Amino acid sequence: MATTEKEKRLVARAKPEIHRRIAEAAELQGATVSQFLLDAALARATEVTEQAIRINTSREAFEHMMTALDRPARDLPELRRAARHYKDVVDDPDQEATT
Repeated sequence: MATTEKEKRLVARAKPEIHRRIAEAAELQGATVSQFLLDAALARATEVTEQAIRINTSREAFEHMMTALDRPARDLPELRRAARHYKDVVDDPDQEATT
């Protein structure tokens, strides 16, 4: 018999008038209050997540960014030295003992 993760319980307290409105809406959709709340919460969670990971910008700012990305990379000697130093430290197991 395969084991599955148990379902988690969600609990919310609401004023009677809020509960009544939700129960009426759930009934209109032919759903239980629990299913109605889960559907609404999941839809909102999806919306919030999508808004958080989406980048909104003007067309002008987008074009400026794309132009900058299309330019050849400029040499950054300090960054190159720091990357080499990091690689040397990470690849050298004896370095850990001295740091």
